[in-house]
Amino acid sequence: MSEPFAAQIDEPFDVSDLGERARMRSAVAGLCGWLLLAEPGPEIADQLGALPSLLPLGDPAAAVDYERIVLREVPPYESIFRSDDGQRGGPVSARVADSFDEIGFAEHLDGSWRVAGPDHLGLELRAHAHLISNEASAWENGRADHAAEAVESQRRLLSDHLATWSGVAIDALAEAADGSVYSVLFSALAEFLEREIEILRPAAILSAPMVAPGRDRPSSMGPGRLARHLLSCERSGIWLSRRSIAEAADRLGFPWRPMDGRSNLQSLISAARDADELSELLEPWVALAERSALIYAARIDAQPGAGVIWASWHERATSTARLLGGLAGDHLDDRADTEVVVRITGGDPQRAIGLIEDAGYAVDHLE
Repeated sequence: MSEPFAAQIDEPFDVSDLGERARMRSAVAGLCGWLLLAEPGPEIADQLGALPSLLPLGDPAAAVDYERIVLREVPPYESIFRSDDGQRGGPVSARVADSFDEIGFAEHLDGSWRVAGPDHLGLELRAHAHLISNEASAWENGRADHAAEAVESQRRLLSDHLATWSGVAIDALAEAADGSVYSVLFSALAEFLEREIEILRPAAILSAPMVAPGRDRPSSMGPGRLARHLLSCERSGIWLSRRSIAEAADRLGFPWRPMDGRSNLQSLISAARDADELSELLEPWVALAERSALIYAARIDAQPGAGVIWASWHERATSTARLLGGLAGDHLDDRADTEVVVRITGGDPQRAIGLIEDAGYAVDHLE
């Protein structure tokens, strides 16, 4: 995307250019969203004449990569990356729909796209484009007050949704792309969102970043609970891809194919526990969590406009690395997979949680 769009956005400007620059930003956001939503074909090729590096996305042959990456390996839905169970839909998706209603964005309702929910990354990008277009119209009409309101709406959409998960999702998409024609798109998308975050600073750390140490997670868990933790990016701070699971299984000679669903992870963990090889199975995932934590820590400084967000991801990945590094087969008890949901009300929920933990129960605190 560094060809025509990014270069023009970075050119010197005066106040009279604000509307034009907003139009350019809106065009980039809308195009990126469209390319994530539309399957490769002539329609895409017709729109990419000015972007030769992206022209391969117009080749119908690229549909194989699109189906593999975007539809199967890394479905780019906010709910998958931000829900407690790693499943699509639910309250996260509903909150995105509510945000779209508030800003007057309706592409998730008009049947334009074959998506399974409003929280698709492509739709969130196009909603962002909608807000930037509102800003452009305000500048063009001489309404600086309306432009300021549109900018604040952009910042709110980023801080509440897009910036909170897109960086982690794009990392996962880029890994799955593995040098395919979609690698260029994901690189351009990451560059564009970094620039938007720099401009809008939706979740900045304004002083020296402080990353709170994570609470030691309880070792009392069963294979099911461990699998749920690993498959929830929101909990673990990592994207455990099918490839990562297959490579770990292959090291130990366990049957696993890259096309097997991530939901089968519990059976693999149980098999490794029963074979007294749990530590060996978890070893590459410890390394994954540690690498992820280092990446997130670097982004706290590199992307200060989203410093709070990256500090949170760093804490989760660091906590997961500690958890996995300290687990052995005898720490997994099938009885610990039984879960009870307790609603705590009152002025001191942390004290109540402490009392439950002191009684020997493992607690996952859900907001």
